[in-house]
Amino acid sequence: MMKKFMWIAAPFVFVLTLVLSSPASALMKAFTTEELAKSSDLVISGEVEEVSSRWSGDGKTIVTRAVVVTGEVMKGGAAQARTIVEYPGGEVGAAGLRVLDVSPLRRGERVVLFLRPSSLENGGTIYAIVGKGQGKYTMDDKGVARKGGFSVLKGEGTIDYSLSLDSLREKIRKAE
Repeated sequence: MMKKFMWIAAPFVFVLTLVLSSPASALMKAFTTEELAKSSDLVISGEVEEVSSRWSGDGKTIVTRAVVVTGEVMKGGAAQARTIVEYPGGEVGAAGLRVLDVSPLRRGERVVLFLRPSSLENGGTIYAIVGKGQGKYTMDDKGVARKGGFSVLKGEGTIDYSLSLDSLREKIRKAE
């Protein structure tokens, strides 16, 4: 009886172990560039000057703050010379948190960001990226904006993964 139980239980335990140990993936709605622009209060291009992670105010999660030197305001009012962006995830000491579908900002990276106000701190606005990874384009030296690092449920064809900076500006302008 025990041998029969083992023959039945062993495959079940094996499959359960595989399922529980596989990484989870998050899927989100695909946003067109126009939808991102309409949902954003501020769209900027600039260079990431500083990136640092910390525990959130309530101490329950890790967040990362990046300071972006604003080069161009593509949508919204006059931005500050430096824009502070906060997103979930990062590393603090030995603790780390990776959030799927968030495209981290890297020091020295040239970016276009679709932003909305998240909070106020010391008289300044802290911004969140609209659409998680979809709201960040990385600029290359040839003026091409690229994005990636996220998964969408459906509508993959509606996402502009790569386009010229001029085309991106035009899509943002038309969305207003």
